[in-house]
This record gives sequence, structure tokens and C-alpha cells, in this order.
Amino acid sequence: MMNHPRRRTRSGFTLMEILVSITILGMSMVAINGLVSIGARNAREAQVLTTAQFLAESKLSEVKTGLIAPSSTGKMPFTQEETSDPFTFEVQSETVGGDGQLLAIRVIVEYTPEDGTRPITYQLDTWMIDPAIEIQEDADLTIHEMLIQMEATQ
Repeated sequence: MMNHPRRRTRSGFTLMEILVSITILGMSMVAINGLVSIGARNAREAQVLTTAQFLAESKLSEVKTGLIAPSSTGKMPFTQEETSDPFTFEVQSETVGGDGQLLAIRVIVEYTPEDGTRPITYQLDTWMIDPAIEIQEDADLTIHEMLIQMEATQ
């Protein structure tokens, strides 16, 4: 009877197994890096949109209170006190209805990134009574009529 040499059992990994595992690890790291960069970009865009919404609401309040005339403007930059980011705003105004007493106001805020990527815009729309008509109606009232009107509202 012939003796067969015993095979040695090796413990550990072969070179091929190590190369395959390193390749899989590398590809998964590339995928994770892509997801992290997409998440960071989306977080920045959400931050910009939140700021744009706040700025648009602020400008719309200024239009409603009469600090800014409710007439159409071109793109205008925000003041340094309002924001130091590259935001601009535009007010668009259009008469609605046949009597001309109602205005459709649109405030558009735009953020233009300094890296040259696409601008991000946010718009806010509302309707309001034309302030010129309200002023004219108040001017037409006599003092007596104004007092009666004030007493009726109390």
C-alpha cells in the first residue's frame, strides 16, 4: 500500500480573494462618496431656498406696507444688512380685473452661485388692493365720515 503524502490545509485568504474584496470595497467607497456629495449639494440648495423664501416674504411685506412701490422693477440686489449672499429680487405687478382696483404682485428672489452653476429662484405671489385707490378713497372722505367709519369698526 502506498502512502499518500498528507495535504496541508492552509488557513487564510488567497491573493485573488483579497483582490476581489479590495475591488468591492473601493467601488462601494466611490458610491458612498457620490451619495455624500449629492446630500451636501441638496442640503445647500435647501438652505438657499429657505433664505430665498424668507427674503421674498420680507420684500412682499415691504410692498404691502408701502415701503416699496407695488410697481414692476428690474432685478435689484439686496442690501448688505439683508444678506451678504448673492441674492437679487424683482417685483412684478399686474392689474387684475376690469375695475383696476386689484393688483397681482409677484416677488422673485434669485440666488446666483459664485461657482457658475445654475441659479436658484423662488417666487411668491399675492393679490392686494391697489394702494393708490385706498389713498384716494381716504382723501375723498370728510373728517366726519372718517369718525363715523372708525366708530363703526370699534
